[in-house]
Amino acid sequence: RPLLAARPLCRCESTSRGPLPSQDLVGVAAHLRGCKHVVVMAGAGMSVSAGLPDFRTPGTGLYDNLQRYDLPYPEAVFELDYFFKNPRPFYTLCKELWPGQYRPTAAHFFVALLHKKGPLQQ
Repeated sequence: RPLLAARPLCRCESTSRGPLPSQDLVGVAAHLRGCKHVVVMAGAGMSVSAGLPDFRTPGTGLYDNLQRYDLPYPEAVFELDYFFKNPRPFYTLCKELWPGQYRPTAAHFFVALLHKKGPLQQ
């Protein structure tokens, strides 16, 4: 199964233009070697395989599980104004998510590698 579509991965100054040489890890790596600038677009789903919940999946998402904190709405746990009124939900959530039971995934290591090698744009 191809990792990515055969269209260009980056639109930048690159020695690697055009479609991927091959639609596997080797092809992606070869293409990225020629890219001077790389942007990674990722969301909460990137950490799901590490065991962290995403935000909106019904039943298992973080927002569904925040109901026990008696918040006016789920996003309030991340809002500074609400934190000043009632910091307990935020600290309780942090305590649940902080223990060292979660480990970086291959995606996290990939982004870290791009950062270390230099082409990752912030």
